[in-house]
Amino acid sequence: MDFYILLSLLFLALMPEVSIADPNVTVAQGMLVGKTVHFTEENFINVNKDFDIYLGVPFAEPPRRFKPPVAKRPWDGPLNVTEFKDACTQLPIFGTIMESMSEDCLYLNVYSPSPKPTNATVMVWIHGGGFTAGTANQYEFYGVPLVAVGDVIVVTINYRLAVFAKFTTKDAEAPGNVGMLDQVAALQWIHDNIEAFGGDKDRITLFGESAGGAAVEYLTLSKRSRGLFNQAIIESGSTVPNWSFDPRPAEMEVQDAKNLGEALGCDTSPSSALIACLETKTANEIINSSLLAYSFCPVSVDGDFLDDEPANLYKNKDFKRCPILTGTNRDEGTLFLIAVFPTDAPNPPRPEVNTSGLDVIIRSLMVTYGITEDILIAAIRQEYTDWTIADNSSANQMPSYIECAGDQGFSCPSDQFARYHAGVGDTVFKYFFTHEPSRSVFEGFPGWFGAGHAEEVTFVFGAPFIEQLSDRDIYMLTDEEKTLSVKMMKSWTNFAKYGDPTSGANPNEGLGSWPSFTVPELSYKEISLDIANNGVGRALKARQCHFWNDYFPKLQKFIASQSMDDLSDWQNEFKNWQSQMTNWQQAYDEYKEAPKCN
Repeated sequence: MDFYILLSLLFLALMPEVSIADPNVTVAQGMLVGKTVHFTEENFINVNKDFDIYLGVPFAEPPRRFKPPVAKRPWDGPLNVTEFKDACTQLPIFGTIMESMSEDCLYLNVYSPSPKPTNATVMVWIHGGGFTAGTANQYEFYGVPLVAVGDVIVVTINYRLAVFAKFTTKDAEAPGNVGMLDQVAALQWIHDNIEAFGGDKDRITLFGESAGGAAVEYLTLSKRSRGLFNQAIIESGSTVPNWSFDPRPAEMEVQDAKNLGEALGCDTSPSSALIACLETKTANEIINSSLLAYSFCPVSVDGDFLDDEPANLYKNKDFKRCPILTGTNRDEGTLFLIAVFPTDAPNPPRPEVNTSGLDVIIRSLMVTYGITEDILIAAIRQEYTDWTIADNSSANQMPSYIECAGDQGFSCPSDQFARYHAGVGDTVFKYFFTHEPSRSVFEGFPGWFGAGHAEEVTFVFGAPFIEQLSDRDIYMLTDEEKTLSVKMMKSWTNFAKYGDPTSGANPNEGLGSWPSFTVPELSYKEISLDIANNGVGRALKARQCHFWNDYFPKLQKFIASQSMDDLSDWQNEFKNWQSQMTNWQQAYDEYKEAPKCN
């Protein structure tokens, strides 16, 4: 008997890079060997224990360029999964350059309690980056603090980006939407294998931010993915704006493909010849050429991943019914200023713009959404101009622009999404993140970025508690901010486990009240340092969101139905009325101040 024990130990010792103490699981494709890490944080999380992590787990075969993913085939022997794999090929965004990129990037990472739990709730993170950049393989999304706070399993996934995610010839050669199909493949792998890690395949919550949030929403719309998860958390993302949905005819998408092919010297017809030529080009050649030769819009109707436009699916109530947690940040609109105003000076002042300049930057922003008609621009300016200071031509209208940009791109699509789900009886919770971090999550961003886009992610993942980030100034937050981070992690994991961000919490955790979002109550939770005592608001941005979600689409339809002569007459009348408005307001104010007869 001793001989066989020694023989078994010798066999284990000869297995490549595998220690007897290393955690391992057996999934459908074979054995995975991860590593155990110890995490101690006694001041805020009060944890001192081990966690098992599996980094770089392949969920699909290395992808064929522009083709849908193929399920990972079995491998021989144990597979060591203790290091991050490459990020998907991409262009730098906000100056971030990935150290290692490849088209072979379809991997995921699993963070779990140790020893292995039983039927643990699972949270699957989908990273943001405009569908053009980002990766799950970075320590900003290191799941250990979140696992420690919530006793859940966290999975982070990669998916193809930019031109490699969307390029389509609208046929079998390049069907399109493969970046979203990568996500479906990852969810299928998780659903099939998470029980091996101690997770419950029937308690999977998706969560994502920005493009990742939009992706989560798309996954609630696609019939390919609806059965692979149970709840959704959407942070500052939506399928509605043109930055996340391509409404153009299929012919224009095919023309994009041909334009890219021509830029790279390829024959563009038939599509098989185009794809064969593009397969001979390097990834860098393709992605660099796509900057000028390819109009990237992330997702479009293809009859496979997405059957119809999101607006039509919602109209027909054709979407996954499930509990939802969704919200946005107060200063989402500052994101649209970073590329325009310098940020490299020490403590640069918040940029300002006068009334005439407001028209210019609103018009510039709306062009990116395909909104160019003067009447539409005038309507937006009418809605967002601060008329209390409009008489002063040099007064600062920048807060109006920031609100306009944030409402149109993030806040009001989020409100519409919440209403769709609440309208069919789904449990919905809504938040509004208003805390201005002492340090921005974006390296080098100015203080005026405020409670800007993506700033909540630092708090959701407990970044100030991640040892690998401890030498980075942007994660050296105050004690009050660390406390807020723990409370947000608790709220997010509570929702994942119980379908309610405050369920299961004890009074000492200081999460405060958070009622569900229903119609017509429209309740939401403000998230700031005083989260425990923040009052619950209602009807967040109701006027602005009525403008974007109801009035503005009707105005667009009206304009499309009119002749140019009718529009010209209407526009002139509107301009005359608008130019007289200030005088009318002044006359009315004088009338109110005038002596009245007794």
